[in-house]
Amino acid sequence: MDEEAALTGSKYVTEYAGLSEEAEVLLGSQENRELDFKESVGGLSSDDLVAFANSETGGTVLLGVRENRDAQGRQTAEIVGCDIGDRAKLSILGKAGSCVPPVEVTVILENSEGARPFLRVVIPSGLNKPYSTSGGTYKIRGDARNDPLTPDRLLTLFVDAENAQFINRFGEATSELEQSLHEMKKRLLAEMEEIYDHVDRLDKSLNGKRH
Repeated sequence: MDEEAALTGSKYVTEYAGLSEEAEVLLGSQENRELDFKESVGGLSSDDLVAFANSETGGTVLLGVRENRDAQGRQTAEIVGCDIGDRAKLSILGKAGSCVPPVEVTVILENSEGARPFLRVVIPSGLNKPYSTSGGTYKIRGDARNDPLTPDRLLTLFVDAENAQFINRFGEATSELEQSLHEMKKRLLAEMEEIYDHVDRLDKSLNGKRH
């Protein structure tokens, strides 16, 4: 697991015997721009991963959680459980690693000692947007759904990514230039001090000979 995670920049976090506070909050919420429910690990697709990675906030997918409706028609979450074995975890990491560029994910096991354990997959907003599936599909998370990236929005992501890279490179270059100038100033000051000392010694020597 650690080796596979290292390849994708993803990680697997220590399991929770019951429910974490984060999971309890999410289970009490409805699907939205930052949350999605899937009944099984197989229900998670690369489209889901790139959609969250391309969004501004990222999001979470709960695997082993079914969408239901209460008497008032409001959406509720029902824990049904899912496969939590190594094969399931590697399947998630494999899908994340197949994206272009690879999507970073964190896989968390919830309710491990309960009757219905499930997985919480956290996908942060990506640093290398835009992301696509291995088949070249670009998606972004909308209101409780994955929307296709229109050419205009895709171009915006490309431009934003290039701007961010330019700013980072410019900042690094500026920092290196400042450091270089600082070192040059130190060298010049040291050389000037040596010249002043040499002139002072020479002046004293000449004055001594005159007397």
